[in-house]
Amino acid sequence: MNKSLATLTTELMRLKVLQALLYAVEYTLDLELLCDHLVISVQQLTEHAVWLEENGLVSLDQVDGVISVQMSRKGRDVALGRDLMTGVRRPDPKASLMSLNAQLVKTAMSGS
Repeated sequence: MNKSLATLTTELMRLKVLQALLYAVEYTLDLELLCDHLVISVQQLTEHAVWLEENGLVSLDQVDGVISVQMSRKGRDVALGRDLMTGVRRPDPKASLMSLNAQLVKTAMSGS
C-alpha cells in the first residue's frame, strides 16, 4: 500500500523532532527553538508534539508560557530505530548507527 505524500511528510517530521531531541541537554528543548531548528511553524510543531505525547514518545511541560518538549525512553528507542511506532518514519539504519555512536561519545564525555 502506498502512503500519501502528506502521510510520509508527517511521519518524517515526527522522526526529525525525536532526532533533534537526541542531541539536546536532558533530551529537552524549548518548542520555539525546536521550530527554528526544524524550520516549521509553531502550529505544525505543536500538532506533532501533541501526537508524540499522546503516543508516549515525548512529554510536554509549560512553565511561564514557555513550552518544553522532553523525549521519553520510548521516544529515544524510536529515534534510534530500536523500536518502531506507526506514524513515525523508521530512521535510516546508517543514520541510526551514527546517532547511537554520537550518544555513546556524549555519555562518555559527560562521565555518566
